[in-house]
Amino acid sequence: MMKRILLIVVLSCLAPIILAEQIANVTLDRAWGLLIGDEITVKIELPVMTSELDVSSLPEKDARYDTWFYLKTSELKASSLWLTYQIVNVPIENTVVYTPEFNLRQLNDEWITVPAMPLTIGSLLPKEDKNSAAKPDHTPMLIDTSAIKKKLIGFVIIAALSSLLLFIWHIGWRPTQRKPFAQASYELSRSRWKLAATKQPARVLHTAFNRTANTIVVHADLEVLFKQAPWLQPLQDEIAAFYQSSSAYFFTENSEQEPDKDLVTKLAKACRAKEKLT
Repeated sequence: MMKRILLIVVLSCLAPIILAEQIANVTLDRAWGLLIGDEITVKIELPVMTSELDVSSLPEKDARYDTWFYLKTSELKASSLWLTYQIVNVPIENTVVYTPEFNLRQLNDEWITVPAMPLTIGSLLPKEDKNSAAKPDHTPMLIDTSAIKKKLIGFVIIAALSSLLLFIWHIGWRPTQRKPFAQASYELSRSRWKLAATKQPARVLHTAFNRTANTIVVHADLEVLFKQAPWLQPLQDEIAAFYQSSSAYFFTENSEQEPDKDLVTKLAKACRAKEKLT
C-alpha cells in the first residue's frame, strides 16, 4: 500500500515536468537592427505534427499583438508553424521587446507552449546628446585672392582697350576695303551727327557710283555705269532721277534746291542692298 502511495506522489511530481516538456522551439530570422515597418519571420518547431493541432487555437491573423506587432501571415508546415509579424510602432530609444507568447491546443486536449523571443527595435527619433555643449563656429580660412585680382584687372584692361579700338574702328578708323555703296551708306549715316558740307550727301553718292563704274559717271553716260554694274539696272529710274537733280544743282547757276538728303540716303541703301548680292 505504501508503495502505491509513493508511486502516486512521484507521478504527481513528474506530471508538471512532462507537461513542461511540451514547449515549442522558436527561432527568428532576425532579432536586431529592426525598425518600424520591418517584417520578421518566426519559425515554431512543434513537438507533434501540425495535423494533431486544434486549428482554432492558432493565433488570429490580421490582428495586432501587444504594442509592437501585427500578425500578417500564418502557415502550417509538417511539424512547424511559420508566423510573419510586422513592426507597427517605434520606441523612443533602442528597446528590447518580446514576440507574443501563446499556447496551442492538441486534439488530445494537451497544450504546447510557444515561448516569447527577444528582439531589438531601433528608434527613428534623433538622439539627444546631453553631455555635449554647443561648439562655436570655426574661424573661416581666408583665401589669398591677390592673384585672382591681378588677372581680373588684366582682363578688365584688355576688355576696355578692345572696346575702345572697336569704337574707333566703327566711327571711321576701320579698314578702307569697303565696297563703294557700303562706304557711302556709312558716311551718310554719320552725316546726321557729324558736321558736313551742304553738298556732302550728293557727293558721297556720286563717289560711290564713280568707284563702281571705275570712271566718272555723268547723267549722259549712265549706260557705262549699268554696263559695268548690271545689278544696278533695277534702280535705273531712281539713279537717273538722282543724276538729273544733281546736275541741275551742281551745274546750274543760282540753283537753290539741292538733292533731298533723305532720298539720297534711301538710294544709297537700295544700291547697297543690290551690292551685297554681288
